[in-house]
Amino acid sequence: MKRLSIIFILLTNVSFGQDSLKVSDTTYLSLEDMIKMTLSYHPVVKQANLLEETAEAVLREARGNMDPKLEADYNLKEFKEKEYYNLLNTSFKIPTWIGVDPKVEFNRNSGEFLNPENFISPETDFEQIAIGVSVPIGKGLFFDERRNAIRKADAFSQIAEAEQTKEVNKILFMIIKDYWNWYMTSKKQELMRQAIDLAQNLFDRTLIDYEFGEAAVVDTLQAKINFQKRTVDYRKATLEYELAKLNLAKHLWSENLVPLELQPNVLPDSSSLFITPQDTEVKEAISFAMTSNPEIAKLEGKRNQLDADMRWAKESLKPQIDLSYSFIDAPINPEFDTKSPEIGDNYKMGIDFSFPILLRKERGKIQQTQLKLQSNEFQLAQSQVELKNEVLGAYAQSVAFQDLLVQYQGVSNNYRRLLDAEIINLQNGETDLFKLNIQQDKYIEAQTDYFEAFTKWEKSKAEFYHVVGFPMLGLSNMFGFVTNTQ
Repeated sequence: MKRLSIIFILLTNVSFGQDSLKVSDTTYLSLEDMIKMTLSYHPVVKQANLLEETAEAVLREARGNMDPKLEADYNLKEFKEKEYYNLLNTSFKIPTWIGVDPKVEFNRNSGEFLNPENFISPETDFEQIAIGVSVPIGKGLFFDERRNAIRKADAFSQIAEAEQTKEVNKILFMIIKDYWNWYMTSKKQELMRQAIDLAQNLFDRTLIDYEFGEAAVVDTLQAKINFQKRTVDYRKATLEYELAKLNLAKHLWSENLVPLELQPNVLPDSSSLFITPQDTEVKEAISFAMTSNPEIAKLEGKRNQLDADMRWAKESLKPQIDLSYSFIDAPINPEFDTKSPEIGDNYKMGIDFSFPILLRKERGKIQQTQLKLQSNEFQLAQSQVELKNEVLGAYAQSVAFQDLLVQYQGVSNNYRRLLDAEIINLQNGETDLFKLNIQQDKYIEAQTDYFEAFTKWEKSKAEFYHVVGFPMLGLSNMFGFVTNTQ
């Protein structure tokens, strides 16, 4: 945390134009610190965290279909000082997962012109209590719309979690690539600055030699052209570095969505967070990707939703037969006296039946769901094949760049020896500026190739974990990150 705090001090607010903190010593911003700051305040990460809350809200809404429900209905009519009717009907329903829904009703009905079916004896003060259940013995007995909604909401949670992992991994991988681009451009800028120093020294030496008659005018011209060329190359490298730094700084945020910028004295380091995977790790990674990659997990979640739809569609082929039965004033009456209920004694019963003859709507729904399931399976199979090849390709790239890095380093070291030898030869008068410039160009080219190979190697290692789909690119255990920042 101390190191992270130091980095924050070296960042300044862009929007409010605060003065930059002047620190003379160079400070190195590691990729580890960069990622820590990103996971704490980056708006895309915060936005991805909202997916989890959205899934919880969707599931809560679906479970709301199982909430107990209290209903009341009151109607009163008076005309010419006569009470035609005074109706109060209340009920308390308790939905259950098995489809059998208990129900308690309280009714109080009175009036001179009361509908006979609503009549309640004045002996109980026009009050009546009915306790019973409603049971779907056809469609909806084993599966209904309420349970279908909850199953689909559970599957949506799986999809939302996969989408959250995908978005966080995407922004982390982008940061890693931008960081190594910043690293490469900083090294190229430093290389061009060293080239300018050498060119400046050679130009100054040539001028002195010319004054003492030991160098021709053409030598001074050649030395000046070389110095000018190195200056142009340095300006280009500086521009690339500044653009890369700005591109990386877009990922830096403080609290309250305040963007930050990198101070001039902050530089990248070469510390890596990833290693080139081994053959055994590749097999395990492929096995993980086939089931847990965010894209695969999303397709699995979609399949679960379609399975729930299919089950409900098949359930809809059954006839709608809803049976209800309630005991009247038993086991409790309005005076709160209790007695044992008896079947066939003071009850009300109802049966609702419906059945579409042709079932075209139901059969069409089943057919559509079957086609969607087939399409999802085709996409899943194709995605798994492509994903496996991408994992193998990322692994091959990582190994190849690791081998190339060794070769480029050897080439660069050898060209450096040749350049040093030419400098010594020039001091001894055994060579000329033309040969030295050629060796310097070769060294710059070789060293640039080395930096590019190193950058590609680091990117390829991170790409492997990104393609596999490890949550947070496999870094969560390393740093103990918590992405759900409120």
